[in-house]
This record gives sequence, C-alpha cells and structure tokens, in this order.
Amino acid sequence: MKDTLSLNKFLGQLVLIFILSGFKIASGQEVKDQAAPIPDEISMILKASCYKCHDNNGKILARMKLNFSTWAEYSSTEGAKKASESCSELVKETMPPKSTRKSNPEMIPSEEQIELICKWAESLKIK
Repeated sequence: MKDTLSLNKFLGQLVLIFILSGFKIASGQEVKDQAAPIPDEISMILKASCYKCHDNNGKILARMKLNFSTWAEYSSTEGAKKASESCSELVKETMPPKSTRKSNPEMIPSEEQIELICKWAESLKIK
C-alpha cells in the first residue's frame, strides 16, 4: 500500500510538471538566460565613460567587443565576463583609451566609480 501511494504521488508530480511545461510552451513564455540588468548607479558611470564607443552609436570595433545597448541580449555568463573585463580594463587604465583620456578627461571614471563597477562585476560572477 505504501509503495502504491509513493508511486501515485510520483506520477501526480510528473503529470503536474508535464502540464505546467505545456502551459509555459503554449503561452509563449520562454525562460531565457540573460545578463542581470545594469543598476542605475553603474549605468550612469558607464554612460559618462563608456557609451560614446560601446553602444549602438559607438565605434564598430568597440561595440563588437562590448555593446551596452544590447546588454540584455548577453547571457548571464557573457554579462559576468564582460563586466569583469570592463573592471580589468578600467583598473589597468586601458579604458578609456589614451587618446580619449587626453581629449576627453571628463570621461575618465574616478577610483570610487571604478571600485563600484568592479564590485558590480564581482556580484555577477556565477558561483
């Protein structure tokens, strides 16, 4: 009797999963792995320091490597990797590039801003 109850419970759960899966497919909902949204505080820094080159209106090579306008299209893994690379580039002072640093010093993020970006990047890492 106990085995029959366990089997019935298992079959009931299996049917429930099947029904819910069918509902999700039938309703057109799709679970997509995407990068976490960029927080407003980080977005403001990126807009001032990075978007000139790294958005849909930016330089083609820069936006091929990283395009903040299409951030939501990155997977969570890609987003974490790109955020981490951004942190590294800012810490090494290779971004913004030297030419931009000279002609547009206002685009250089402060140490505090770089620290915020790096903490954000760290929070995105898949654990």
